[in-house]
Amino acid sequence: MTAVEERPSNPAAGASDRPIGFGRIQRKEDPRFIRGKGHYLDDVVLPGMLHGAMLRSPYAHAKLISIDTSAALARPGVHAVITGKDLEGLNLAWAPTLSADVMAILATDKVRFQGQEVAFVVADDRYAARDALEFIDVEYEALPPVINARKALDPDAPVIRTDLEGRTDNHIFDWEAGDSAETDAVFARDDVVIVAEDIVYPRVHPAPMETCGAVADYDPIDGKLTLWETTQAPHAHRTLYAIDAGIPEHKIRVISPDIGGGFGNKVGIYPGYVCAVVGSIVTGKP
Repeated sequence: MTAVEERPSNPAAGASDRPIGFGRIQRKEDPRFIRGKGHYLDDVVLPGMLHGAMLRSPYAHAKLISIDTSAALARPGVHAVITGKDLEGLNLAWAPTLSADVMAILATDKVRFQGQEVAFVVADDRYAARDALEFIDVEYEALPPVINARKALDPDAPVIRTDLEGRTDNHIFDWEAGDSAETDAVFARDDVVIVAEDIVYPRVHPAPMETCGAVADYDPIDGKLTLWETTQAPHAHRTLYAIDAGIPEHKIRVISPDIGGGFGNKVGIYPGYVCAVVGSIVTGKP
């Protein structure tokens, strides 16, 4: 005897035992969203929670000569000002990325792009933190920038990633997919081959309504770290924090609340997230 199980004609029927990928997945989050009951990162408020603000470089390429944070530290409500040198002492100046590279959490020797993170202020509220940024005195020595991707590969182009040992150019990424020999064979058989020297792709970037952010709460008693993040990859973040901060992975919990859009923009870890962790460790407060 043979039996053939027919798929339900109604996509909503038999949802519990139908194959994965067949039919529509019923959304369960809509009722709270349409009632304004979503819970986003900005809704996370912890007792005694401090706030952080980031100082960024106005230069695309420059040496960091000195950073004086004394005036900022003297501002009302300021608890800490963290620099790259502080992170070096904690072995947190650099962090692995999801693309098998490393990134500077806060610049130490030089800045490599306009807007790179230079210092992080921790204060009673976001306004005190932002106000204190103006009192951080940074001395830069401007270096020739690279503002064109094709010119970045010129032999005389200034090398940006001097942190990578042996780096003599700006060619930092290679990507291949498929069988190159088979591809060449296919083109060899074709009567007409059109070659495009340049494939122009416009600059694009995800633009979710909610920006990126994190709330970090480190408990010095049991050594546990809890983070609330606007992340699409909480498990990957937990692993990277364990590698970077040296905290056992089972003592790290990453919570992803409702997210106001992501589109891939919220997969990676940003320097501000790590600074929030360090700020909580240094001050003993979330």
